[in-house]
Amino acid sequence: MDTLRGGRVTMKRRFHVVVFASVVLFILLTPGLAVWGATGFTAEAGEPVVPVPESNPLTPEKIQLGKRLFADRNLSDPDAGRTRVACVTCHSPMFGFSDGGVRSTGVYGRQGKRNSPTVFNAAFQHSQFWDGRARYLTDPLTGDPLPGTSLEAQALGPIQDPLEMNNTPENVAGYVLNRYRDSLLRAFPEVEQYLGTPYEVPVVFQAVGKAIASYERTVLAFDTPYDAFVAGDSGALSEAQLRGLALFEGKGNCTACHPAPLFTDVTYSDSPDGGFHNIGVFRQGYETGTNDATGEPLFPNPDVPDYEGYDLGLYYVTGAPADIGKFKTPTLRQLLCTYPYMHNGKYYRIRDAVEFVVRGTVSGIDDPYEGDFPGTVSPVITQIRSQVWTDAEIDDLAAFLGSLSGGHMCGGRGMMGMR
Repeated sequence: MDTLRGGRVTMKRRFHVVVFASVVLFILLTPGLAVWGATGFTAEAGEPVVPVPESNPLTPEKIQLGKRLFADRNLSDPDAGRTRVACVTCHSPMFGFSDGGVRSTGVYGRQGKRNSPTVFNAAFQHSQFWDGRARYLTDPLTGDPLPGTSLEAQALGPIQDPLEMNNTPENVAGYVLNRYRDSLLRAFPEVEQYLGTPYEVPVVFQAVGKAIASYERTVLAFDTPYDAFVAGDSGALSEAQLRGLALFEGKGNCTACHPAPLFTDVTYSDSPDGGFHNIGVFRQGYETGTNDATGEPLFPNPDVPDYEGYDLGLYYVTGAPADIGKFKTPTLRQLLCTYPYMHNGKYYRIRDAVEFVVRGTVSGIDDPYEGDFPGTVSPVITQIRSQVWTDAEIDDLAAFLGSLSGGHMCGGRGMMGMR
């Protein structure tokens, strides 16, 4: 809870302290460059190869520029003053590259619509955002889709979102050319030919997204007790974790949506139409409120008025009624640092999230929105809930999920200790 000091709530001051600390830790401690491979790169031998799009080859210059841009609050609304935010504000290494809040805070203190997902291993995912709306960039010259650029597309979304950074491509291009021109042209020498032409703004703006995405492709997490166990260390998991692993792969059929090693089914090796499920997450009270930027309902849903005040997820992208209430399968790696869980930050404890998935409710929680969710629960979830789950089994599943977090998971390899 926010404390009172001298009759004033200290939340704003604490927010600025957290942002400053996040930026300092980010700049000083984020992981270094990776080991390069033929079709991508891996951070360590034996880990999955990170896919890299042909339209944005990975280079050290891009990664370093992207790292700086990721932490730069000046990419947000220039009039927002001390409330300006950066990518790192909502994806802080202090919180496993998420932000520890139910939903994120943008410029002018505006509250976002959803919980901030982790950046860890996002490079492997064919769609970004909880509703999957970021799948690729389009070439600014031809308008053709650029395959494999979901990270690039995502990076540019929050910059223009009124609830997040509330800026424009024109402002960002002008700022980056003024502040980072030399670094930009070293990373993207092809940009120079478009300066001073009608293509300057879209080309520079896309370069910003490409640089940030290049950095994000180095934010990986595979150094966990589970990975040690898979590599042959029979003592890496506790007895409870071993029992949880057996349930995860067996009775729970959790691998249907969370297959190893990435523990999500939204990867480039999966179907581009897959990875979205309705697990019946009860809505949060804030979903019935208003948009801080417009004063309109946060989720008006005029085409499905029965669902005003509900977040409809994938439906906003596809328009298909069958997709109402479906959201992207999140990775289960680094959960110990990326709470709260679900697209609306519904649960703060791993065990509560597990109990909800397998039972459809959480004991001991008095929820005014119990049973209140849009759409129809996906069959894979109804099958799980058709079984009887004991408290001990839920404890073991939660213990296993803890083994998917590494000793330095709060900030990447070599950064911060276990929380």
